[in-house]
Amino acid sequence: MQEADPSTFNVRELDKLLDQTKSQVFLKHDTAAFLGSVMCNLNFVWSRDVPTAGTDGLTYWWNPEYFMSLPPASRKTEIMHELWHVARLHMIRRGSRDPHMWNVACDISIDHSLEAEGFPFDGVPAVPRDPKYKDWAEEDIYDDLTKNNMKPPPGSRIDMIEPPQDKKPQIISNVVAAIQQAKLAGQAGSVPGAVKDLIEEFLKPVIPWQSVLHRWMSEKLEEDYTWARPNRRYDDMYLPSRQLDGGRLENLFFYLDVSGSITRHHIIRFGSELKFVKETYQPEKLTVVLFDTKIQKSIVWEEDDPFEMIEIIGRGGTSLEPVRRHMFEERPTAAIIFSDMDCSPMSQEGIGHIPVLWVTLPGHRAHTPTFGETVIIRE
Repeated sequence: MQEADPSTFNVRELDKLLDQTKSQVFLKHDTAAFLGSVMCNLNFVWSRDVPTAGTDGLTYWWNPEYFMSLPPASRKTEIMHELWHVARLHMIRRGSRDPHMWNVACDISIDHSLEAEGFPFDGVPAVPRDPKYKDWAEEDIYDDLTKNNMKPPPGSRIDMIEPPQDKKPQIISNVVAAIQQAKLAGQAGSVPGAVKDLIEEFLKPVIPWQSVLHRWMSEKLEEDYTWARPNRRYDDMYLPSRQLDGGRLENLFFYLDVSGSITRHHIIRFGSELKFVKETYQPEKLTVVLFDTKIQKSIVWEEDDPFEMIEIIGRGGTSLEPVRRHMFEERPTAAIIFSDMDCSPMSQEGIGHIPVLWVTLPGHRAHTPTFGETVIIRE
């Protein structure tokens, strides 16, 4: 934690008290995994630039005088309040709404929830909470406040700082990771519905797989996809149904670059594309291979196995040579390689007949593949 003013405060004592406050988040068993993960991805900073506390979704600023003025129990209320701003993606959901009134609407929603759970508000500058807004969505509270020409209450604070536009995907990625932690801990119910909806929107594939794979597989694998009937797994989307020609799509390999130059945001985006391909095209067997300078791990999914988020290991440099050797040994029906291509090109020696689709990132490629097809993924 960065210090505010070492001449005035014992920063070591402040940090110790803050650690005690942060530890309380893990004691609330129904949300510990979700909010604990959110908290661990925040950078805590002591600062007098904020009157009380505030966050932009990546940094949590806490005024040291305000922190010390709060009873220990209210410090927990304050940290839970700010964590819920991040966990509910309030910075992302604001859109074009007035920042102050949106802050008030979000504060009302959070504080109603905290009050119902018995959190104390001694010393916390909470907004007035009209009982009618209990269990209302933040957007609905905002609409009602503005419809009735309400103004921000005197003394109401703005504790949400607008993050830079290019940082918003990272905030969403951190919340996605927190959702996965909650699921692993059996606490999926702690994730608000509005957040789930926004995450689902974020996780929609950005590659037009219907056209890319239909063309690629038709040309390379002689697969027969028919548009005569919709795919029953996605009744809200008209996708090609699979008709295997001799079981050709029986052994699809996804090679996923997990080197240090790949961010968690990239991993989540790659995972979203992978999930879509698996659930839509249902290959008889799909093997996910994690690599950096070596093959780190292989995960095999049969056709009816559910998709699970991938635990990332590795994070070293990048080399495509282990991928080439692995393809030579395993002989996949087809291979899709996700990478930023920040490495030497891959030789085609020994794998010439295996169809390869490269999925790369814009502005990251150290080279362009010399064989196979290449798709650049939007970030």
